[in-house]
Amino acid sequence: MSEHRHEPESLKMALAAAAKMRAGNQDPDKVAHWLLTSHRRCQTLGDLLVVAERYLYFGMPEHELSELRVLVERLREQDLSREDGDEVEGTLPL
Repeated sequence: MSEHRHEPESLKMALAAAAKMRAGNQDPDKVAHWLLTSHRRCQTLGDLLVVAERYLYFGMPEHELSELRVLVERLREQDLSREDGDEVEGTLPL
């Protein structure tokens, strides 16, 4: 889904710098890692919000329901793959 949202130039520059730090293995405190991870999560949450708003306004055709499931699963996978070991084992299956 990932609609392109307007991002300030300063955020684009920070994300590019973080990606460069990660690629050059210059991120000893993992600041760049967490900036990139948090940005990806915010984008996915934004996509989820759009689909949830469609549900609230128009109901849930099969396509939107499928998209909603994909976004929730993507968020779960991000949580499970986090390096800090925080697992989401207690969530209900879709």
